[in-house]
Amino acid sequence: MSNIMAIKINDAAARSEPRDNCDSTGGPEVSRHDDADGIDWSKAAPSWVSMFTGLVLPLLGFLLLVGSFDVGLSWLFERWANPSGMSQLLRSSIMLPPALILAFGCCKLFLHLKDAKNAKAGADRRP
Repeated sequence: MSNIMAIKINDAAARSEPRDNCDSTGGPEVSRHDDADGIDWSKAAPSWVSMFTGLVLPLLGFLLLVGSFDVGLSWLFERWANPSGMSQLLRSSIMLPPALILAFGCCKLFLHLKDAKNAKAGADRRP
């Protein structure tokens, strides 16, 4: 383990240019870790557009899926039971838990099919 650390320290020292141990204020220079790894972490972060696309849009799609299932189940319940005295809001709130279960089931099925497709593609690539 100490050999690895020595290599990393020597590698970082080889990349840095020789300086005196004083900064512009006259005090001792403080070595920063950012200089040693050579990565600009501010440019390595994802952009706001990609974060919006990756986080918000899938959630909106899931909410749209749940809403579609809720409307469909409410319509089926209205046709099947013909509740004349039940309001639309009550019927939608009754159908929300089954709509959530159906949406999660569809997502689980999609992930299962995607994994099966990737496993088959990985098996086809092996000699």
